Amino acid sequence: MNRTLFHALLLLCAAVFAAAVWGSVDCGARLDSPSLPPDVESHLRGLIYFHFALAQTAVLAAIFLAYCHHHKWKRYYLIISYNEKGLQLNPPGIRMPRRRVYRCHLHALTPDSLPPAGVPVLVYPMFMQSGTSSGRKLVDKLQQAYQNTPVEPQLFFQPVLGASPWLAEAAARSLRPQLDADTAVLVVAHDSTLPEPPPEPALFCRRLRELLPGTEIILGYFHQNPQACAVLPTLKARKVLLLPFLLTEGLHTQRDLPTATQAAACGKELTRLPVLASLLTD
Repeated sequence: MNRTLFHALLLLCAAVFAAAVWGSVDCGARLDSPSLPPDVESHLRGLIYFHFALAQTAVLAAIFLAYCHHHKWKRYYLIISYNEKGLQLNPPGIRMPRRRVYRCHLHALTPDSLPPAGVPVLVYPMFMQSGTSSGRKLVDKLQQAYQNTPVEPQLFFQPVLGASPWLAEAAARSLRPQLDADTAVLVVAHDSTLPEPPPEPALFCRRLRELLPGTEIILGYFHQNPQACAVLPTLKARKVLLLPFLLTEGLHTQRDLPTATQAAACGKELTRLPVLASLLTD
C-alpha cells in the first residue's frame, strides 16, 4: 500500500465516520418531534443504530489501515560483521526489536540470512574502520544476495562501528579508574590500503581527549606511519595503557601490537587492554 492510497482510504474512513455521526444526530433530533407515527419512530431508531454501527466500523477500518501501513513500513535491522566473531555485537545506542534483527557476516550473505526485500532495512557494518570491505565489497555482496528477489531491496547504510560516539564514552568510563598523572593511552589501529587513513581512529582519539582532558592520548598503527612501536618511546608518561582499536581478539592482537618487552626497553610500563569493541559486551 503506497502513501497516496493510504491517505485516501484514511480520508474515506473519516468522511464515513463524520456522515454516520451527523446522521445519528439528525435522526435523534427528528425523534424529538411530537406526534411521530410509531412506524416512523421505529425507523428512526433503527437508523440511529445503523449510523452508530457505521461509525464504529469506520474507526476500526482506520485502525486496521494504520496497522497495515505501519507493518509495511516498519524498519528491519541488518548487522553485518567481517567474520563470525563479531556477530553478537550490537550497535551502541541503538534500540532494535529482536524479531526484526538479522545477523550475518560478510562472507556468508545468503537470501535466507537477510531481511525481506521491499521493506526499509538499516544496515549496520560492524567494522572498526571504513574501507573496501565495509564499502564496495559489502554493497556488491548484498546486491548479489538480493538479485533474485521480485522487489528492490530498500537498504540504508549506517556508519561503521568505529565511528560511533558511544565507543568513546564507553572507553572513557573504562579508562578513568586506571588513569593518573603519569599514565598515557596509546590507541593502536589496523593498517589501511587506502590512499588516506580512514578517519575513525583519529575521530575516536579526538572524542576521547575531550572526555579525558589532560590525559596524553596518542594514535599509532601496526606497520604504517605513525607506527605504534615508534610512537611508544615518545610518550611523556611512564605508564602506558594500550587500547587496540579492533573488533575482536585474534592474530593482530597476538602479532602486531607493541609488547611489554618493547615498552620496558624504552622505560615504559605497558598494560594491554582488551580490544575496544569488547566494551560493548559489558
